[in-house]
Amino acid sequence: MLLYQRIRNHIQKLLAAGSMTPGAKLPSERALQETFSSTRITVREALARLEAEGLIFSQKRRGWFVTPEKLKWHPAKKVNFNHLAIEQGFTPTTQVVAINLPSTDPEFSDSHFDGQPVYELTRVRALDGRAIMMEQIYCAAERFADLHNQPLDGSITEVMSTHYQVDVSFEQCVISVTVLPDDVADKLEKNSGAPCLKVLRARYDAEQALVDYNIEYWLHDAIEMIVEGV
Repeated sequence: MLLYQRIRNHIQKLLAAGSMTPGAKLPSERALQETFSSTRITVREALARLEAEGLIFSQKRRGWFVTPEKLKWHPAKKVNFNHLAIEQGFTPTTQVVAINLPSTDPEFSDSHFDGQPVYELTRVRALDGRAIMMEQIYCAAERFADLHNQPLDGSITEVMSTHYQVDVSFEQCVISVTVLPDDVADKLEKNSGAPCLKVLRARYDAEQALVDYNIEYWLHDAIEMIVEGV
């Protein structure tokens, strides 16, 4: 058995035995090097294998941690992040990173909103203090006038319904596996190139008019998708 496999198996056994609880910090890479008379490269290979299996996760400049319970998400259903998280025992928080008018991407406005001025809202969503998703929300500035003065650290769906009488009737999602762009990785405390799930979400009202268009980057080890067949 190769040394990185021994290190990986040692940590996996500790996790299986419950010696380290979800969210607990693992021994430092230096400590693991000393324990196994190993190199940093070998230790990182073992940790990377465990991360790929979803058992541990890393945070930039903070170290390695035991992966908490995953957020269970039904992609075929309308999503309210806060309600979903609270129902599953998490404490959700939202950080508004920026809101721009017009959007920093004029081509996006042309392709999705017929060239109308568009708000671009960037937020980071967290569970129990751990940032797990960054989203960019685009919506027509004329339809949602003065959006930047609304409370944007909660449910955008509720803001749209309460302040603008616009309700989301249905949505369409496209989900793909990719890596985090540099700016997103920094906000999620990950190294550039870390794997993630990218969700493109278009939401519509009862008249099938586009309400908003969302681009979401989820940490792959933070959610579990559930699809129910008929």
